Amino acid sequence: MVEAKTSTSQNAIVAMQRISKSFGANRVLSDISFEVMAGETHALLGENGAGKSTLMKILMGAYRTDEGRILFAGEDVTALSLRERIDRGIAMIFQELSVLPNRSVAENLFILREPLAFGLRVDARTMVRDAQALIERYAFSLDASARVGDLAFAQRQMVEILKAISRGAKLLVMDEPTSSLTIHEEETLFRTIGQLKQNGIGIVYISHRMADVLRLSDRISIIKDGRLVGPLDPSKTSIENIAAMMSRPKGESPLPTAAAPAKRPPATPVGTPALEVRDLATSRKLSDISLSIDPGEIVGLAGLVGSGRSTLGKALFGILSDVSGHITVAGEPVRPGSVSRAIAAGVALVPEDRRLEGLVGGRSIEENLALPRLSDFSLAGRFGPMAKARITALFRQYRDDLNILCRGPLQKAQELSGGNQQKIVFAKWLAMKPKLLILDEPTSGVDVNAKRDMRELVRRTASEGVAVLLISSELEELLDLSDRILVMAQGRITRRIACAHDETGLRALLQAEAARQTSARAQGVAA
Repeated sequence: MVEAKTSTSQNAIVAMQRISKSFGANRVLSDISFEVMAGETHALLGENGAGKSTLMKILMGAYRTDEGRILFAGEDVTALSLRERIDRGIAMIFQELSVLPNRSVAENLFILREPLAFGLRVDARTMVRDAQALIERYAFSLDASARVGDLAFAQRQMVEILKAISRGAKLLVMDEPTSSLTIHEEETLFRTIGQLKQNGIGIVYISHRMADVLRLSDRISIIKDGRLVGPLDPSKTSIENIAAMMSRPKGESPLPTAAAPAKRPPATPVGTPALEVRDLATSRKLSDISLSIDPGEIVGLAGLVGSGRSTLGKALFGILSDVSGHITVAGEPVRPGSVSRAIAAGVALVPEDRRLEGLVGGRSIEENLALPRLSDFSLAGRFGPMAKARITALFRQYRDDLNILCRGPLQKAQELSGGNQQKIVFAKWLAMKPKLLILDEPTSGVDVNAKRDMRELVRRTASEGVAVLLISSELEELLDLSDRILVMAQGRITRRIACAHDETGLRALLQAEAARQTSARAQGVAA
């Protein structure tokens, strides 16, 4: 482990000095000083809502600080705009990606910097060639000509990382960069971080994956209650110590606070399965999918990015129209291709991309909670007094039950932290009492304590008789929660693991599949 470095404003690539920020009467940051050296990875940790994203948005220039100043490469940049700071060499990869889905990978990498032919028109060939060279330099699995909207989430995240690197950043802020990456892609990212550090680039690493933080970081700082704790030396601390420093006081959370709750007993098959799928297929992605889930059972779905896991979840929820095969929910057939039919049958989906697919960011928390049941609450598109009272009661129930940190039911969903947004998505579907709950990367980008809370919520939901299909890239999460695990590759279920206990075997299985795909791509290029 790298020994913690000490720094002063004189030799830091960035020095944020005595930063304070309030939103109205709510003081979010108080007197924070935070520095990053050239060639250093400085981890920034904290619970959801602690102020990490706010501090980084102040660093970028998206927010103005109320007090304090910011030095970058020795220059006071406090008064500079976001664009001016980007031009100086500060780059941030937000948890909510800013890629253009209808453009190619190359177009995203060179947006507003496209090479021109004869100074008149975009030189598309040169742009694709340069983009592909950058992709290959960092060993990312991407095609420069591919449409970004057709890529898996992890691949879109890679585009965002490459976009920042291509602009010659001196400081790179990474907000949950591994939240949706596979094992193979994580290792590629970690190698990339090593290359960036060797080139003198400073990195702010925001993550809730403590093992990654201890592995990658030179220093660790924690934001708690708007104040900074640290920096800490990673070689002299532990995951348990960091979690304790981050966490809320005991008794503040309504959920159990045990560090490692006992594993829920496996569900016992009783009567009609909650979900039966036979010969499910789509025109491009899925083939010959058959599975069943009993009430109260948690079935994990493992696989690499692009294996078809999320596609299967979307097919079951009715999002995809080109679906064939048979779907039965609680004994009743459900014709695929309609979200409204799926919801009416009792199917709910917590999607991978909560910002784009799970929430209406500009609407209030209570409006988002009511979305799956608008017909129950509204009359002619309006909420009457009785409906408002019911929605408010629903909000209070799930605010307390899920420990949602917010100002009230009228706060806009987009103003919440990522973890609290995810809890709103959970709550809106739990409120409709589903028979089948599909969870696509449900704890992606949330902190240690919120992750514990959400896992306990999944257990409780299953114990109440709800069938759960759990899609996750975190093997430990699959093994911790699942009664059974299905492994997918190339749109098919390739392995069924009856007892979910062998992390080493499951990891080896996925690594072998990653190696097989890498070999196949290499042979395709050679051909």
